[in-house]
Amino acid sequence: MSAFEVVTILVTVGGTAIGLIAYLRGGGPLAELGRHGALWFEHPSDRPYAERPAEDERDAPLPRRPLRGRF
Repeated sequence: MSAFEVVTILVTVGGTAIGLIAYLRGGGPLAELGRHGALWFEHPSDRPYAERPAEDERDAPLPRRPLRGRF
């Protein structure tokens, strides 16, 4: 077995071990999903009725700006 193969195997096994230990000690990234801030896929129907955005409101009109690239 060459030195390159030994180093490759040691780095792979070491990285896997470190990742597995970090995952098991911390509960993994999925354990904290949704605990900080809003959910990734938030729907207005998930909020209480008083906090939902109004569907009848109109957005402000877009401001006019001059065209660029024409002389």
